[in-house]
Amino acid sequence: MLDDFAECLVSNSRMAARAVTRRYDRHLRGHGITSAQFSLMGAIKDTPGRTVSELAEERGFDRTTLTRNLDRLEESALIESRHAEKGNGRICTITPKGRALIAELVPIWREAQAEMRSLLSDKGFEDSLRTLKRLAEV
Repeated sequence: MLDDFAECLVSNSRMAARAVTRRYDRHLRGHGITSAQFSLMGAIKDTPGRTVSELAEERGFDRTTLTRNLDRLEESALIESRHAEKGNGRICTITPKGRALIAELVPIWREAQAEMRSLLSDKGFEDSLRTLKRLAEV
């Protein structure tokens, strides 16, 4: 019996992630930031003091991709970084310019969330989110 790759969780989760990312990115277009970078800024704001390695682990980024996004945010003066007190880690914080951008983009992000909720239905949205959170723990 041949495997049915149409049912592959890896392929389908990647396709879904790309589609959702593209939709959120369309909402943020023209603001100089991607949905991944916006989400990362939110994580930095909400969990201050995390090293890059901790952020990568907690947010599901590979370290190289995370570093590239952090560098772009720092070049745009949306975050700043410093060396961790222990070890050779890097800790990022949101700048005032970054906080202002977050405040500006939260209503746009909420529009994207509402659009996805509408496309999936309230129950479908909540079920999807619950499933994604469970998968992240596997």
